[in-house]
Amino acid sequence: MLALVLAACGGGGDGADGGGSAIGGASGGSGQSGGSAATNGFTQSATWTFTLPASGSAVCYDFNAKAEVAGCTGSAWDLKVKSANRSATLWTNSGSSGSGAGGAFGGPFDHGWAELLAWKNATTDPVSGTIPATLFFKDAASGVFAGTNDIGSAVFEYGVGGSSDHLLYPNYRTILITADSSKADPVGTAAAPVFALQVTGYYGGAGGTTSGNPSFRWVDRSAPATVRTATVNAAADWVYYDLSAGAVTTASGNWHIAFNRYNIKLNGGESGSGKVAGFLAKTPAGFYDGSGKPVAARFTDASNLAATQSDLSAADLALPADQTKWVKDGTASRLNPAYTGTYPNPMNFGWYTYYPSATAAAAAGLPAVAHLLKANPGNASLLRGGEGSTYARFHVTRIAYADPNDYNSAQTWTIEFDIQP
Repeated sequence: MLALVLAACGGGGDGADGGGSAIGGASGGSGQSGGSAATNGFTQSATWTFTLPASGSAVCYDFNAKAEVAGCTGSAWDLKVKSANRSATLWTNSGSSGSGAGGAFGGPFDHGWAELLAWKNATTDPVSGTIPATLFFKDAASGVFAGTNDIGSAVFEYGVGGSSDHLLYPNYRTILITADSSKADPVGTAAAPVFALQVTGYYGGAGGTTSGNPSFRWVDRSAPATVRTATVNAAADWVYYDLSAGAVTTASGNWHIAFNRYNIKLNGGESGSGKVAGFLAKTPAGFYDGSGKPVAARFTDASNLAATQSDLSAADLALPADQTKWVKDGTASRLNPAYTGTYPNPMNFGWYTYYPSATAAAAAGLPAVAHLLKANPGNASLLRGGEGSTYARFHVTRIAYADPNDYNSAQTWTIEFDIQP
């Protein structure tokens, strides 16, 4: 259990924001609610029926309001379904997927619906007892800005000064960011620029003490003498930034990098529709010892900002050898486990099973049509809502096709929730 709790810290709990709470504590106001295991906390229910949107698009649901949330913005929504052409993935309002304090306790292969129906409280395992808040895992990003430390960051370290230190410190690593990851070009062009960027801080506002305000500086590698700087207020939601224009934009605009507190993503891979990707070009000397642990005196050195600026255009920057070395963003959620089964046999994705052949589909009681999906209502999960204080058990109960004999026809999904307000 302890190992799981420590691993959970990488999901991005807000305890690392300098507010004084420990990383392993209840994050973002999401501490476990009280209540007796003998009293049923699941006092409400909801059914969400929706048409799967176009590939790459998503729909989000607020199980407290029992309504969809347009644009999947803010902390009120609780479950996101993202279309992947003829299938879909599920996400929580947390970490890399949203600005909320959500999370998932296990995925569809970890819990059965019949098992969870016997639970009286989402925060109390009937066998093991109270579930720590950190075991409601947040969605996590994978990419050049993701790391293996306690906060899952490649550009920040938390609490380098010891147990009483609850601040974030930048390590001034230089990250190359390309606008076109299909090319190995480390310099770029006007149409497809390449930037060298450093994250330089996390606190802003009056006195420079307000968390969730990351600062950064960068150069266009085709004109490296001009260093540009910016600070964004990313305390409440994702903030999208256009490095060419040097301005905040929108998720549908021309953005290269986005910030949500200390989570960072690029417009490519799983994070966006662009071709943006990154490459770790340099870690300045002295920030880590031989075993990879942060050196406190180096992180707290007041001269770091000035001393590392020249790294943006240093001659010793590592460069991608070819286009495959650019790191594209990926994302992970407990709600999307690895599938079981091998093609051309049925493949179980947890929430549904995919039937590659007409024969396999017919054997499962479906029309004799290849490439159909069938819901697995016996699989379930526990979800913490975006507000961090509400919970629900849920399962996918039905996937219906507009034309049952056409796997390309529109899909209508039904998801049922039992809610603990």
